[in-house]
Amino acid sequence: MEWGNWGLLVVDLQRYYIEPGASFREYFEAINPGATEYVGERCRQLVVPKLGHVLERARRLQRPIIYLRLCGEKADRSDLHRHFLKSYREAREAGFEDLYPLIDEPLAEVLPEVAPRPDELVLNKTTYSGFTSSALEQHLRQLQLDTVVMTGLATSQCVETTARDASDRGFRVVHLEDCQADYHDICHRTSLFASRSVCGGHVMSAREFLQSL
Repeated sequence: MEWGNWGLLVVDLQRYYIEPGASFREYFEAINPGATEYVGERCRQLVVPKLGHVLERARRLQRPIIYLRLCGEKADRSDLHRHFLKSYREAREAGFEDLYPLIDEPLAEVLPEVAPRPDELVLNKTTYSGFTSSALEQHLRQLQLDTVVMTGLATSQCVETTARDASDRGFRVVHLEDCQADYHDICHRTSLFASRSVCGGHVMSAREFLQSL
């Protein structure tokens, strides 16, 4: 299949979502035991290895790779989307600091196994969609891309919202199913089912995508 001028988006695949000991994991495990087990295991066992292969091919083909990171820029996190801000404040009251790290803190970094190279673009955002609070669209237009290949987490949250916004702006959307993760399998699959009709019908595995290039 011909994908045109495509670029790869890696959404919020950051250390604080996955690494044990991070306030994000500790807080949500405290209020809902097991809440982060599925997403953590899926990322480590499936998403990171599969995405590694996609990154390797994209770099070999010299395709644009853009990383999105969800983190605060203001110390009080007042710049975050209201849902993220509410969780941040509730976690602080419960004794869990820095639920969402600031942009310059180590836990805000992308997982080292799939980290960006120095010449690859990293955009920080404070909302679900990368289009709402970063210069994502400007960069996509400058690169003259017509297709975005979606990876990262969480499938039903920041990935889907960014994909829907991309579709509304005229970009073709390709979801790589096994390069995405959510907090429950049903949320992951339901999100992709919904995106199939809204975003153009392209949902495939990393292997299928690589074979189509």
